Amino acid sequence: MEQEQSVAPAFLTGYPSPLEAPLPTLEERVTRLERDMEEQKRLRASQDQELSDLGEKLRVQHGLIQAISETQSEHTATLAEHTAILTDHTLRLGRLEGKVDELHGGVHKIIGMLDTLIEQDSQ
Repeated sequence: MEQEQSVAPAFLTGYPSPLEAPLPTLEERVTRLERDMEEQKRLRASQDQELSDLGEKLRVQHGLIQAISETQSEHTATLAEHTAILTDHTLRLGRLEGKVDELHGGVHKIIGMLDTLIEQDSQ
């Protein structure tokens, strides 16, 4: 009986057929699985560290946001106080301007009266 020769494409010459490749031994398979498990363990540890770092960053950012919120509340209260003071000062200034205008008119009246007296005395 003749053995059948497989005709493989030219680019596959020199490579063993997958059917002819030897199967790994149980020891080789266990060794590969152990390596894979160690790699998985290392990756999980790395992922745990990254999650821990991310959690810490989020805690810090949360603290910063709370601090900004408190500062903003303080600034809002201070601005409200300053606005009330400015309103009061604006009203006072308006009243003072009215009084100064009255004094100015009174001073001009007095000057006019003095001018009239001076003219009467000089005649």
